[in-house]
Amino acid sequence: MDFWSTFARFYDVAEALNGSVYREMTETTVRLVPHGSAVLDCAAGTGELSLAAARRAKRVVCTDCSGEMIKVAQKKAKKRRFVNIEFERANIFHLNYADGEFDIVIAGNVLHLLDNPEKAVHELCRVTKSGGKILLPTFMTRDKSAISETLLKAYKRLGFSPSAEYSPKEYVEMLKGCGAGEVRSKLIKGTIPCCYAVIIKK
Repeated sequence: MDFWSTFARFYDVAEALNGSVYREMTETTVRLVPHGSAVLDCAAGTGELSLAAARRAKRVVCTDCSGEMIKVAQKKAKKRRFVNIEFERANIFHLNYADGEFDIVIAGNVLHLLDNPEKAVHELCRVTKSGGKILLPTFMTRDKSAISETLLKAYKRLGFSPSAEYSPKEYVEMLKGCGAGEVRSKLIKGTIPCCYAVIIKK
């Protein structure tokens, strides 16, 4: 069993340690999802952003590479009585969806874990409609003065191993370099800050 499958039952506890940031990230997601839209959530973990999107979307597809994460997400959706969410395992680099199928595509806190985040961004953009939005909130760990060293070390002891550590500026520049569309961002301050970036697809 891989790290993320093993970590699935502890995922929400770990996120709660950075709770204020995660709450604002969730509420920002709700505000960015149009009523009646079709939403894809990639690398969804235990589904909190999918559940947030489902408050306004007509259809949400919640995906992750880990079947154990999906099981937790399904239980949460059932408990909260959401009926507009589908659950599937998926590879963020090779999505089995049509070009332009979704109004909104979400990939939260995953790009810093990937060896080739630009490739993932291009695939996320492929399945997004022209004029649609790709929501890419990601934790910022470059500026060590802004984060809790203790918390980050605890994550790493559990097996968390980011491929890249970004500052907000570096993260936005990486996204702009993908050439997929206009990039907007805001910084959510907290124990581990989050740069909530949005690409508006050309």
